[in-house]
Amino acid sequence: MPYFLLAVLCLSAFPWQVNNTSFQNLTREEAVEYLMSLPPGEDITLWTQNKQDIYRKVISSNVGDSFYIRTHFDFEKDTPSGLSFVRGDVFHVLDTLYRGRQGSWLAVRMGRDLQEQDRGIIPNQSRAEQIASLESVLKATSSASLSGARAEFWKLRGLRGAKKLLRKSREDLSALTKQGHYPPYERVVLKEASFKRPVVILGPITDIAMHKLSTELPELFEIAPSLPRDGASAKVIKMDSVQQIAEKGKHALLDITPSAVERLNYMQYYPVVVFCEPESRQGIKAMRQWLAPDSRKSSRRLYAQASKMKKHCSHLFTATVSLSSSAWYEAIKDIVRTQQNQPVWTAAEQLDVALEDSLDLLNPSRAAGSGYLTCDSRANSDYEDTDGESGACTDGEAEDTYNQEGLSRSSEPAQASSNQGLRDQVTEEQQHYSNIREYEHAAVRKRFTQARDDSDEDEGYEWGPATDV
Repeated sequence: MPYFLLAVLCLSAFPWQVNNTSFQNLTREEAVEYLMSLPPGEDITLWTQNKQDIYRKVISSNVGDSFYIRTHFDFEKDTPSGLSFVRGDVFHVLDTLYRGRQGSWLAVRMGRDLQEQDRGIIPNQSRAEQIASLESVLKATSSASLSGARAEFWKLRGLRGAKKLLRKSREDLSALTKQGHYPPYERVVLKEASFKRPVVILGPITDIAMHKLSTELPELFEIAPSLPRDGASAKVIKMDSVQQIAEKGKHALLDITPSAVERLNYMQYYPVVVFCEPESRQGIKAMRQWLAPDSRKSSRRLYAQASKMKKHCSHLFTATVSLSSSAWYEAIKDIVRTQQNQPVWTAAEQLDVALEDSLDLLNPSRAAGSGYLTCDSRANSDYEDTDGESGACTDGEAEDTYNQEGLSRSSEPAQASSNQGLRDQVTEEQQHYSNIREYEHAAVRKRFTQARDDSDEDEGYEWGPATDV
């Protein structure tokens, strides 16, 4: 069989069809794999076309393919000529049979400005599938080990709800690849959007920015309505609402998590995702007191949330706006306007499943109904006083000088008004335990929780937007 391939190349005769298989849309690697799989001695019907000009171009440029892919897993290069990448990177594949060998592709990374950047080697399709599968297994193993030693700690933490949302968002992103909804490499093409793309604003001023855009520019922006789901506190956004807003010639404003952004990309809505990056916690506090004086959201929690979002989900950002500048609002409008007029990397193949089915498949355990995204777009409930157990630590209070003995369910400090009140609280709590040892253990757990809550370590916070998928 190698002699057959050599003869074809030497004669500059490119095969258009072999037996009943068309070669017009196959890569060089796929064509070779097919030819090598033919049984020896079997008759072959070959249709070829003499293309000496193309043949010379291929030989001189060492380029035999040309298509674009978007990655859906993380990879660290294993050779000096290799390219590392993260989920969401786009590459221009130049040769799927690099140096005449299978296993690696020659590719060029595409920048956000659509310009070619560094060139190197990436794993081929089959290797990518193996690596992505291994990545899913390792993440699952890591999550299982984490849930053991630190499970009790996170049960005690007031931010346990936020951590649950973060873990779920990460698992949803990985599950898209693991469950087969996203291949490790997704073929993409550059197209202009024929509709008004949804807008997702991430960061500590999401609610403020959405309100300003929808009220000051109602002809361009509209907040997608949310509805309660099954009588629960969680809310849902119908995908039909997003489509209806787009049909009005408006941008749908969505307050959603990263996993929901990924889902919108999968459904080929391609939202414009703007991350509002805070300069400091004090900056968030001052900005919210000025623009949203009645807000109950904690600047400390919002800053921790934004830090985690930047660390783990930056590949989803279309653009980043610094909140240190007073021109942040104008910057958001300019970004949306510019991105709407620019081409976007879209899936080469149209989605071949119904919207309802894909939503259920992506999240079967929490499928609320056909065409819905679950959310709570009105407030970040994890960062507010949600249960009435104690007063919330809002931006109108001194966050750094409290002396609480315990944490409320929403992770907001319960501040005692006096030493006598604290003693009364301890006495009342003692009555809830059957023996003194049980009470002592509870007190130690509270001390540990308080000490951990006062820490500003990056490891101590897990972000979790109110809107979930």
